[in-house]
Amino acid sequence: MFSDGPVVRLLDLAVSVRDSAGRLSLDTELRRYVRLVRGDALAQWNCSAYAAAGALDVAADGLAEAPAAFREKAARAAGDTDPAEFLRTLAKSLREQDRAGAAEFSELPLEGWEFLRTFPLLFGLDAILVDEPGPVGEAVRTLLGNEHPFCTELAAGYASEAQRARVLFPGPEGLRPRLSWATREALVSITTTVDDHMQREH
Repeated sequence: MFSDGPVVRLLDLAVSVRDSAGRLSLDTELRRYVRLVRGDALAQWNCSAYAAAGALDVAADGLAEAPAAFREKAARAAGDTDPAEFLRTLAKSLREQDRAGAAEFSELPLEGWEFLRTFPLLFGLDAILVDEPGPVGEAVRTLLGNEHPFCTELAAGYASEAQRARVLFPGPEGLRPRLSWATREALVSITTTVDDHMQREH
């Protein structure tokens, strides 16, 4: 609880808000957290936002016995507030945001840390294309070939992220506002490449 998992993730968000000097809002970041968890069946099954709020309460009760690094992080997030009380307030705020439901992307844009957690493979592909410019389909084909025959998880990951991006952002620009190469056409080429690889090699 004190070294990894939802309590630490939520404290990291709170610290980033504190360090932003007013640029970020804690409620907004919690809304993004709720949307991320609700949008992933495994995350929702493993630790819903409501369960994470309960973990924050437990962390508050056990704060005195927590490792020093965790206590320091809690104090940093809390500012002038008592750290244990801050954890309880954070839990209450998370429950409120969870009850409000997941925010639409038109209402709350997908950006920052949430984007990286929603499309980690596409974000990683961006770095590859910067170093080795070329058609995105060819880059994915090479990546799958390098991992073959143990490539099924990677193939499924690329296909699902590309398809999800096409569904969530269906216009011709796709994810281009966030990834310069990720137009709808480029995203289609990823799913086509994965399909081709699976048909030929599996």
